[in-house]
Amino acid sequence: MRKKILNILMAFTLGAGILTSFPAEAEPDYSDSDYWENKCTGEVASGDREACNAYAEYVASRRSDLQERLNDVQGQMASVMADIEAYAAQINEYQAQIDALQGQIDIKTQEIGAKQAEIDAKQAEINDKQAEIDNKQKEIDAKQKEIDDTQAEVDTIKGKVKTRMQSAQSSMRFNKYLDILMGASSFEDFLRIVTGISSIAKYDQQTMEQLVALIEKMNIQKQELLAAKEQMEQVKAEMEAVKADMEVIRMQLQLQQAALIDQQDDIAVLKAQVELVQTAAYTKEAEYRSQSAQIAADISSITATMAALAAAGELKDIPKVASEGWTFPVPGSYRSAGTWAYSSGYEHLGYDFAASVGTTIYAVGAGVVLNSANGCSTYGGLGQMCGYQFGGAYGGGNQVHYLTVVNGSLYGVACYHMMLGSPVATGTILTGGTAIGQVGSSGNSSGPHCHIEIIYLGDGSNFENYARTWNGDLAFGAGWQGSNRKCDAGYGAPCRIRPETVFGY
Repeated sequence: MRKKILNILMAFTLGAGILTSFPAEAEPDYSDSDYWENKCTGEVASGDREACNAYAEYVASRRSDLQERLNDVQGQMASVMADIEAYAAQINEYQAQIDALQGQIDIKTQEIGAKQAEIDAKQAEINDKQAEIDNKQKEIDAKQKEIDDTQAEVDTIKGKVKTRMQSAQSSMRFNKYLDILMGASSFEDFLRIVTGISSIAKYDQQTMEQLVALIEKMNIQKQELLAAKEQMEQVKAEMEAVKADMEVIRMQLQLQQAALIDQQDDIAVLKAQVELVQTAAYTKEAEYRSQSAQIAADISSITATMAALAAAGELKDIPKVASEGWTFPVPGSYRSAGTWAYSSGYEHLGYDFAASVGTTIYAVGAGVVLNSANGCSTYGGLGQMCGYQFGGAYGGGNQVHYLTVVNGSLYGVACYHMMLGSPVATGTILTGGTAIGQVGSSGNSSGPHCHIEIIYLGDGSNFENYARTWNGDLAFGAGWQGSNRKCDAGYGAPCRIRPETVFGY
């Protein structure tokens, strides 16, 4: 392609004198570049020289316009970068504060966990003490029952003794035994009375001994009961002490939880500030992308590469091997952000496949790499807008843009934030499942992921022509933030489709 353009420009130079001798006419339609390149390359018919000279001038003017646009964009770089760097510094400062607070929160959370463990241990101790008290109460109740039973026996015996004493006192004046003996009328009566008195005395002695033994037993039982009550009171005092300790720990826990809530509130405020600053950074990024990222760095080189592939017949073969169905681009990944917006509400034109650094990224279908940008550090950060320096989209880091045919339709696919050194080269022929790079966090990225955008471009039969005539627009004509064409909003090709519709959520 480059040789053809040089030939055309040479023809234009040689025929400049002839061109000036003709009157100005309306500019022909030069959109069919194949037609004009065939007409104006090699031996140019004398009747076509004027038209070919005009086409050469048109080509030269387009290259000149492109360079002017690139120059204008580069001229705006200093002021935009100053703003972005300021945003990035703010974000980094806030993030450092968030990280510091998060560290404090982690420590506080551990302290709270330790205090809760202390409280749990104290509660277990209290439960043990309560169980001990309950057992003592059962022991006390049993002792009390024993005392009550013994008291009942004592009361019974005392009643019997009292009855006998009352019975004896009613018939005796001084000494009941003497009175009885003195009342004997004969020696036989005396012997009988003595025998009876002896029997009565022996009975009274046994009763009194039984009574004394029961009273002693009851006194021992009362002492045991008193000891059990004292032990229970001691356990209760110990339990109250444990409860007091637990209340102190619980108060400390509440203070720590309050401090934790304050720190979490501080983090929420800082995160809100990060979100505001990040939105401002994204806005600047969108403004700059809308100007700079619509054109790749070296269109002439890319066009020449596509022309060489077309001449070799490789581009023609792509639609024949195009896949029926989409190949999942990042196996093992998960969605960290979806389309069409971040959780903050800011517009997000792609799907973020989050995975560890180095995870392989695969082509979603058969096609060709139109543009590859490589040179950014694998780890960027919020506000880091690397990508444009190497011919890619502003803030996209290391990236690949390719054309593909899937299910008979033509799509443009953009993959951003790759690992340094991993993007495949411009002109690489792809099939569904070809490795095109590895996951990184380059450019404007807060963590390892691959941001993928998909633009519907119409019928797959236009693959070869689109590849050879691509104008370097990294949005494939679908626009950027704030001024883009979404298929689900009713736009036709070119329009952006949600990757979720083909890869799921």
